[in-house]
Amino acid sequence: MDKHTLRVLEFPKILQMIASYAYTEPGKALVLSLRPLLSEEKIQKRQSLIGELRIFLSQGESLGIEPFESMQGLFNMLRPEDATLEPLQLRKLLPLLYSALTIKQRIRETDLLNIKELSERLHSHKELIREIERAIAPDGSINDNASDELYYIRHSIRKLKDRIKRTLEGILNRRELRPHIQDFYITERNGRWVIPVKSDSKGHVKGVIHDISNTGETVFIEPREIQLLGDELESLRAEERLEEFRILKRLSQLIRSSLHEIESDYQIVTEFDMLQAAAVFSEVINATPAELNQSGYVRIIKGRHPLLWKTLKKQGRVDELVPLDFELGREFKGMVITGSNTGGKTVALKTVGVLTLMTLTGLHIPASSGTTIPLFKKVLADIGDEQSIEESLSTFSAHVARLSEIIKEASEDSLVIIDELGTGTDPDEGGALACAILRTLLQKGALVTVSTHLALLKAFAHTEELLINAAMEMVEVKEDGKTFYRPSYRLRIGQAGRSHALTIAERLGMPEEVINAAREFLTEGSDLIEGLISSLKDKERLLEEEIEKARSLREELAVLKQRLQQEVEQIKKRKQDTLREAYKEAREFLRKIKAQAYEHLEQLKRADRQRAKQQLKMLQKQAEKIEERLKVPVAGPEKPVKVGDEVLIKPLGLSGKLIELNEKTGRCKVLVKGREVETSKKELQPVEKDQEVEETYTNKTPEVSAEEPPARELNLIGWRVDPALSEVERFLNDASLGEAEEVRIIHGVGTGRLARAIRGYLKDHPLVQDFRAGRQSEGGEGVTIVRLR
Repeated sequence: MDKHTLRVLEFPKILQMIASYAYTEPGKALVLSLRPLLSEEKIQKRQSLIGELRIFLSQGESLGIEPFESMQGLFNMLRPEDATLEPLQLRKLLPLLYSALTIKQRIRETDLLNIKELSERLHSHKELIREIERAIAPDGSINDNASDELYYIRHSIRKLKDRIKRTLEGILNRRELRPHIQDFYITERNGRWVIPVKSDSKGHVKGVIHDISNTGETVFIEPREIQLLGDELESLRAEERLEEFRILKRLSQLIRSSLHEIESDYQIVTEFDMLQAAAVFSEVINATPAELNQSGYVRIIKGRHPLLWKTLKKQGRVDELVPLDFELGREFKGMVITGSNTGGKTVALKTVGVLTLMTLTGLHIPASSGTTIPLFKKVLADIGDEQSIEESLSTFSAHVARLSEIIKEASEDSLVIIDELGTGTDPDEGGALACAILRTLLQKGALVTVSTHLALLKAFAHTEELLINAAMEMVEVKEDGKTFYRPSYRLRIGQAGRSHALTIAERLGMPEEVINAAREFLTEGSDLIEGLISSLKDKERLLEEEIEKARSLREELAVLKQRLQQEVEQIKKRKQDTLREAYKEAREFLRKIKAQAYEHLEQLKRADRQRAKQQLKMLQKQAEKIEERLKVPVAGPEKPVKVGDEVLIKPLGLSGKLIELNEKTGRCKVLVKGREVETSKKELQPVEKDQEVEETYTNKTPEVSAEEPPARELNLIGWRVDPALSEVERFLNDASLGEAEEVRIIHGVGTGRLARAIRGYLKDHPLVQDFRAGRQSEGGEGVTIVRLR
């Protein structure tokens, strides 16, 4: 990718933001080295890895990566067969080995496939970790138990030292030597144990002088009695050094035998560190993975520049950040952005550029879902003042030199971003050159976005088929009786913007007489054009306000309609409940009558047959009347119904005229005795107009509803509070009728407003016994579990 483009779009600064979340030096270095990828598969794989790690971290987990420095130098030192590392160099490997082991263990049980696959390539090295920990202390010293031989040698050294000290203490305590001793203590010089003796008394203590004090008044003598012991101690120390070397050599060889695996783990742990940093960054700035496309179509929905977000967050003004909506590549291949110097043109260009670079690198971007970026092979940008003192180039010369490079490099798979195209020279010639450059880039198939103040370029964009104008919106405000314009930082595609140079200069304190003189210099034509643009903008703003009002009204009507439908459904439910109870009571009554009939039949066998027959006949008549009331029409062959037909509503046993039918939804309205009844098409049966409803009945008790059992889960994510509460009421009624003991309401986390409203509603609901937030496995705070009475 073009280095100049990466620099002017400040891509390295974005990487520095991400690198700040890495734990290891190699991880930080890997983040800073990230560049756009040319493979769609690689981009999507990295996006998926980052997304899965973000999910993993959101579950309260962590990878457990420990900080460590670059180890390439250490690996290179180990390659020669006879290479032996120092103790601290060996300890330096432990954070890497710990990290590889921890990552492998923590991701083992996850169902996140991509990070699981990557972690399975790691090695445990448990034995190597134990060997290093057993042999080397954190301060770099070698532990006594590093080997049995070392333990024995050091034990012998300690015993010998004690023996030497006891002997020396005995010498110091001799009465005849006291006048010759300088100080009564034992010390060590050049690895030998000695006592301090006065210089003029050195002949009185037989032994070897190993050192003299700075004043010359004291000599340090190793008495003859311990010389053999000192020689033995020195020999043991030599054996100790040799054994320590053997231990270090053995450990170095052990590491060297697994060096290929350790280097592989080093690369994978470093990659995990980079991916974890990118996942944390994604969470912090609320980023999402952009979709990739092969059609050359850019659509950015509510995009935010990470550096601007960071700046405003530090100032506590992040809510003031205005997101960018940008679209290019379907109908138009080029966009000319105009507007005032303070309006945000350059930020808009940089946002498009940097979000594209981040996407091509496989990173998540701060934009809403639905954002899509083409798989560009090149991103070419020219932004800012590129004056070169070293090469003696003016701003315009440097600008043209860069544009020449862009024209050479541009192709069908390129995104070109140019700030202030055609500036730095005569406006007429600069405008003509800008138009020619734009046309050339479009002919080469590149997608082009430029900013400008040049009127000629605005006009060219208006007439060129593949170009479209866009403007950074300025909002009119009045202060002290004067009209000013302030930027709203919103991009308005399809309109040309004004520079507002004079009004901005006036607001910034330019003397009024200078402003008035400048207005006189403006041509009448310029005033007319700017006036027309302003008028069109005002009309467009009014139109947008009306559209917004209409949209709000539609939403309110939709909510009202939904409430009414819910109320109708509730009425129908209550009616069905009443019918269900009535049928239940009638069936019970019928059962009792039949039981009495059988009893009387038995009486007939045993006693007064004539009287029993009369009672049986009376009971049979009562049963027939009840059964007649409970009979349900048997549906004959289905015939299509249409508006105007006489129909029977089967569940209700009511007939009427079909007055409305929606074939898509299957819902319809029937006029029954002057009242409209809303029902489903499948519940209707056609009836001949001039005939009575055919009364063909079964002996089965009618079902109140043929609907499926009530649902045990309700998803309200994305609902507003009022319609959501109505839906909860309907849902609880259905669940209670269906004899459900426990139900699940999904409302998401979001701002928490919907969750609080639903739980407040449940608190005093007569059907609710109690409720709680979902456990982690059930959805956590985004779910409420309800137990019904």
